[in-house]
Amino acid sequence: MRMRQHTTNQTGGERRSRRLHPAWLILIACCFLQAGGMGTINNAAGIMVPAVLGDLQFSQGSFMLYFTIQGLCMTAALPVAGKLLPKVSMRVLVSVGMVAAALAFASMGQFNAVWQWYVAGAVLGVAAAFAFLLPAPVMIGNWFKKKAGLAMGIAMACSGIGGAVMNPLGGALIQSLGWRPTYAVLALIAAVLVLPFSLLVMKFKPADPRDAYGADEVEDTPASSGAETASGVSAARAVRSLAFACVFLVAGFLSLESAFLQLMPTYAGTVGLAAVAAFLPSIAMISNIVGKLVLGWLADAVGPRNATLCGFGVGVTAFALFLASNGNVGMVMVAAALFGVLTAMVTVNVPLLVRSAFGSKDYGTLFSYVSIGTSLVGSLGISVYGFLFDRFGSYDPGLMLGIGTGVASAALLLVGMAAAKRLMGAAHVRSGAVQAEEPAF
Repeated sequence: MRMRQHTTNQTGGERRSRRLHPAWLILIACCFLQAGGMGTINNAAGIMVPAVLGDLQFSQGSFMLYFTIQGLCMTAALPVAGKLLPKVSMRVLVSVGMVAAALAFASMGQFNAVWQWYVAGAVLGVAAAFAFLLPAPVMIGNWFKKKAGLAMGIAMACSGIGGAVMNPLGGALIQSLGWRPTYAVLALIAAVLVLPFSLLVMKFKPADPRDAYGADEVEDTPASSGAETASGVSAARAVRSLAFACVFLVAGFLSLESAFLQLMPTYAGTVGLAAVAAFLPSIAMISNIVGKLVLGWLADAVGPRNATLCGFGVGVTAFALFLASNGNVGMVMVAAALFGVLTAMVTVNVPLLVRSAFGSKDYGTLFSYVSIGTSLVGSLGISVYGFLFDRFGSYDPGLMLGIGTGVASAALLLVGMAAAKRLMGAAHVRSGAVQAEEPAF
């Protein structure tokens, strides 16, 4: 019986090898989702800040609060999104969420009062949870059992491509059209990039887990069962562990540090580099692209933990260069390039760390919980940097905060992954004991 089934699986694998595996189509869809969602609506939002503040004379702290509200609403929506993704059509969830996000972003071009950004930010936060925060990592995790790190890096690199293109494009549109029409143009571009793929291609997971890319080469995919027996720690047990607390904080601190990306143009103005302000996010986005590919490859080669430690070293160096630059354009550009690698870790390393720490058993649920950390703690980042600037008249305290959280995150990662190893070992022991007690027929 087992021999016959093994032969059938092998034949199916040979058939799949002769044509493009559907997992690669899912990856292409995720690439456009990241370019339109994260790359355009999220990563290009910062280029609008100087123009809006200059025209409407809001304080940085009060205006940046809309990013915090957006993040808090995203946080509130994440558990709901995590539960709905397996139950509701991925095409419906992503498409509806993308339309809502694009409309909320476009509407900002009509606003005159800061509270209006707060309302639109709330809508955008909820929509983003369903549209472009959870779906891509979850789909990649479901469709790729082999080369998951590389696939994650490729997909997430596309948000960097989107940001690298949309930041200078947004700057040029602001100069030619003004900031109000620019909001609408960027929103339209985002919708055009995402909707064809969300409506026609996206799918939560393969109908048969053995149809995932590389499933026939993964040892924990049983050849004698029609259903996947996923290994790992249950969500109920994981969330009560030291390992989860550490991974949660690492993800949150990464997001908090990465929030400085939105303030790069404003930072450049404070150190006498307004002429290159619009190009700094583009430099960061280009290095973000390379960083995601390298980090994904590195995670496959040396493991997510070691790849993440390398990323923290790069990020701390970036903050230190910003702090020491004193307006030196070359130093600031190098810092922006290194900073792009740090921002890559949020979308590449965090999902890989969650799977590495807790296994695939309840990955979707646990990743949605950890994403609460990235959105909740990260949503405070822009406001914290803004209020620190208002208080001290400089970004130096915020840059020192970035250095401190980077060092603390590296320590938390070492502690958390060591605890996760013990937790996974205990889970395997319990699983083996349960299987030994099952009657044989």
